[in-house]
Amino acid sequence: MPSIQHLLFVRHGETVGNLEQIAHGQSESPLNARGVLQAEMTAQLLGDWERDYHRVYTSPLSRAHHTGQYIADRLGLPIDIHHDLIEGFLGDWEGVTYRELDELGFAKRSIKDDDFSGHRGESPNQLADRMARTVKEIRARHPNENIILVSHGGAIAHLIARLLDTRPAFGYQYLMHNSAVTELAFADDGDKPELSTLNFHDHLPEDLKIDVARRDREL
Repeated sequence: MPSIQHLLFVRHGETVGNLEQIAHGQSESPLNARGVLQAEMTAQLLGDWERDYHRVYTSPLSRAHHTGQYIADRLGLPIDIHHDLIEGFLGDWEGVTYRELDELGFAKRSIKDDDFSGHRGESPNQLADRMARTVKEIRARHPNENIILVSHGGAIAHLIARLLDTRPAFGYQYLMHNSAVTELAFADDGDKPELSTLNFHDHLPEDLKIDVARRDREL
């Protein structure tokens, strides 16, 4: 294994659900026209990234897989789907509006309680466990490679909180803009990485950026 292995996380581009302010969770919501442009620009960014990457893994949901395909095509990399990179399951609250999700107290209750599952979906700890286990598996499968992983806002935020051992497990401080990139460096066989880049989206023009605090409650 190299002394440093890099993982670069990309959140999918903007979706129909993002624009309509619907919380789709594990339900399908395709990229919209803005999301396609965001994905293309992120692929261009990574074509000139400071280090080489060797393969792409994506969530099975089309919004992540299509974003990853733009990146893989631009970089000439193999692409694989891993089911467990999927977004957190919202249970009874799949498909509600962002406003309804807020009124139900999803974020507040999840931040307060790492084991909150009153929606009969995944708790913060369950989502963090799944994502951490998946990343460990992928790293072990490709120990000599740097890997790009395309996933979702909630899934990535929970994962980073777990990897960096910060609380709450909900990881709201790590929420990413659509098509933003976050890079982690793992030294030797260590499981706790160094965060070198968080939520980088300066490559997007202003008209393709969104307010993460206002509109990115979609998980």
